[in-house]
Amino acid sequence: MNPRLLRRLWFFGTWLLFPWPLLIMKDAWVPAVRYLMLGIVAAAVGVTEGAAGASGLIVLLLLGWGVLATFLSWLLAHAIASLLSRFPKRQALAATVVILGAALIWALFFEPYYTPFGRAIRGGLLQVLS
Repeated sequence: MNPRLLRRLWFFGTWLLFPWPLLIMKDAWVPAVRYLMLGIVAAAVGVTEGAAGASGLIVLLLLGWGVLATFLSWLLAHAIASLLSRFPKRQALAATVVILGAALIWALFFEPYYTPFGRAIRGGLLQVLS
């Protein structure tokens, strides 16, 4: 397996599934993609309704943390891919498929994420991304 493809698979897996904490709110543990989605929606509301008060800071916080968590997802993916590149290609691919598949099942069918920004405080991947 191409190390670049392996790194991309791990990046999208960690970006979409790995729960990153929001530093100022200890109860927020969601994937990086969720912070980016919230930041884009907050920016759209700020542009449409007018960015008065703390809305600009909220946009900067959410987008900034989303970008930082995306970068951390890439670093984590790079570390995992370089570790797996030491194994034969078939074993690295099998480990990637098994681990990311198990993580996807865990994220879809259980409630691993905590978010004060959703309908429920705890939820699975579909609740967090909806």
